[in-house]
Amino acid sequence: MNNKLIILSLLAMMLVGTSLCETTRIPASQDVYIGLGTENGLVVSKTDVLRCEVNVTDVNGTKLSSYPGVPMMQFNISSLNITDDDIGILVLKASSIEKQNDDSALFALLSIGSEWNEESDYTAFLINILPAWNIIKKNDLTLMSINTDGDGTLSFDVSEKLKEAKAKGDSISFLLEAISNSSYKADFFSREGGQGPYLMVMPYPSQTTANPKPLLNNSSQPPLSLDKKNIPDQKAKTMADLQKIESANKNIIQNPILSLKESMKQTAALPSVEKMELKT
Repeated sequence: MNNKLIILSLLAMMLVGTSLCETTRIPASQDVYIGLGTENGLVVSKTDVLRCEVNVTDVNGTKLSSYPGVPMMQFNISSLNITDDDIGILVLKASSIEKQNDDSALFALLSIGSEWNEESDYTAFLINILPAWNIIKKNDLTLMSINTDGDGTLSFDVSEKLKEAKAKGDSISFLLEAISNSSYKADFFSREGGQGPYLMVMPYPSQTTANPKPLLNNSSQPPLSLDKKNIPDQKAKTMADLQKIESANKNIIQNPILSLKESMKQTAALPSVEKMELKT
């Protein structure tokens, strides 16, 4: 099972409700997107979208990448109580995705510093990106959280990053980067748009809290149980009714073969498919 299916399964558990476990949802407190490469100096805040874009050009046979859109998002985790068994997932919802050809594309999520807000200047954003800059330059995917599905909702496991950030302070920030061999652009909803980035934190479900029930019953008739007594009907209000039920229970226990034959007679009494077709 790939990571996407695992994360989606966990999200489904979160959305069922609080009957199994309690879910904490934290919206982004700050979000912007900036330009890296040819668009140096670009900072866009207080807009309805967060643009994540890579622009790939071919110069004398060499592909050069610039990043006109790099989303940055920050979360306030001051009130979050996270334990070793908790799961943290970051989700973003895309409003549109555009690509030039069929080249595969992926999105990479990296932790960055949190000494910034939506009013900060470009230099402040670069300073906070420094912890992740070497990873970005090397394109070392082993040190990134990766999403390769290319659908309208991105999800990333950030459990360990959350625990490390909580041990240091009350905020955590991330940078989202598009990686592709050709130009690729996606617009994600920002917090101003009402469907911005979210952190979802929950305890990992255990067998003691979950009580799964079968979705389908393989038979229209309940299985024959020779060691189980009949359950009295709610309508059996008189002593005579109760005595009849008690007598039937004794017959089932004392003569299980007779009970089995009676069950077979009931089954044989059902109309066959062929007879039903002839009548119609």
